[in-house]
This record gives sequence, C-alpha cells and structure tokens, in this order.
Amino acid sequence: MGASSVRKWVKHFKDGNTSIEDEPRSGHSRAASTERNKERVDEVIQDDRHVTVDTIAQKLGIGHSAVQEMTESWGYRTVCARWVPWLLTEDHKGQRKAITSELLQRYRHKGYDFLLCIVTGYENWFHHFKPEMKRQSMEWHHLHSPSKKKAKTVPSALKVMGTVFWDAEGFILAEFLEPGQTINAARYVQTLHKLHRALCDKCPG
Repeated sequence: MGASSVRKWVKHFKDGNTSIEDEPRSGHSRAASTERNKERVDEVIQDDRHVTVDTIAQKLGIGHSAVQEMTESWGYRTVCARWVPWLLTEDHKGQRKAITSELLQRYRHKGYDFLLCIVTGYENWFHHFKPEMKRQSMEWHHLHSPSKKKAKTVPSALKVMGTVFWDAEGFILAEFLEPGQTINAARYVQTLHKLHRALCDKCPG
C-alpha cells in the first residue's frame, strides 16, 4: 500500500468511519476500471504530473480505490524530486570539471600544502529563502522514469549581494553589499584589500 493510501485510511478512521469499503459515488460504479477509464486516468496524469489520486477521482467521477488500481496497472508511482544545491548548465558543469581536474593534478604534485594556498571566493545574491515542502515536488513517474532534480530552495523577493571567501581551514571573510550600492571595480578593490587584511590576521608573519 502506498503512502497516499495510508494517509487516506488514517483520515477515514479519524473521521469516525469503521467500514473498510469505499463509499459508492453517486451515479458511478465502484468497479470502474474499464480500459477507457484507464486511458482517461493516464491522460490526466500526462497533463499534470503533480495531480493527486483524490483530484483524479473527483475529475473523472471514479472511486478512489479504482483510480489507485489503474495508476498501479500503468506502472505509475509518486516520487519526490531529489534535493541538489543548484541546477547547473552543461557549460557550468564543464567549467567545474576542467578546474577541478587541474587542481587535482597540482595536488598530486605538491600534496596537502597546495590546498593551503587556495582561497575560494563565491559571489551571489543571497535570498531570504522560502524552502519548498518536499511533498509539493511529488510527481507521477513510471518505474524507469529518470529521477527529477530541483534547486534546494525557492528564493523570495528579498535578497542581498554577498561575497564569501574561505580556504582549506575554513571561513575567511564575508562581504555584503549595502542597499543602494553597486558592484564596480572600486568595490572589488576594496573587497580584495579586506581579504588581504583578513589573510594577514589569520597568518601573521
């Protein structure tokens, strides 16, 4: 029994119902698993992969358990998207692979001391994030459908530009742009001076 069926029966019993049979729907037989209805269920799912069993049942006037049987006969199952930090383009992936391959070669040549020489910077808009519930990403998939990915968070309208620097031993510096300011050459020079001071404070002499 799938998770959606379990939730349905929990609600059913909490509402004071004791029967384990689906209540008949007005004007429709509970034995509704005809070939035409199976095709209609498939059409609804193909139209909207996020549609629920309850919505399909209401839309087509078919019993809940009949819809469940038909989705199973099609080989459908509901799955959630996998969480990933960011969705990268193929160009981004290629650039990251090239850079990491070069760094790996240098590490093999110089060892751990090479890692201590690397300072990484990351500049981006930092949003006041509103995480999307994982259940909201659930979709109907066939057994061999490719797994879906989605970004870790859904950004809200509020955001601030920030730059963060770190090395192999941890955090070094974070700079956030004040409202109304813009990123330009002078701002970058100022940030690099602050980074230099932070590195000197971290490794005096």
